[in-house]
Amino acid sequence: MARSGAIEKAAKALATAGGIAHVAFFSLFAFRVVTSSPLGKAANIVFAVLALVGLATEFVGYSLIRYGGRTPARKYGYYAIAVSTGLAAVLLAAASWATS
Repeated sequence: MARSGAIEKAAKALATAGGIAHVAFFSLFAFRVVTSSPLGKAANIVFAVLALVGLATEFVGYSLIRYGGRTPARKYGYYAIAVSTGLAAVLLAAASWATS
């Protein structure tokens, strides 16, 4: 039981940090949409939308873990947070590769 509690706390902390990261990525790419060339605008719009998708995935994952109880839905919350964390890694690579 204690192990499950520790995993739950870690997943919630990861979801919180991931949510903050996705908001920062969205802000970065939204700013780049305003200041970039037409080709850069298209890429930055795609990345900004991906940041919003990641934020929504974090929210759903956190909610499933918090309110899922001991149901199988909680497992999907862990998966959602893992997918969103992977998406944040892709956005980090895109942010460092694509300069304004």
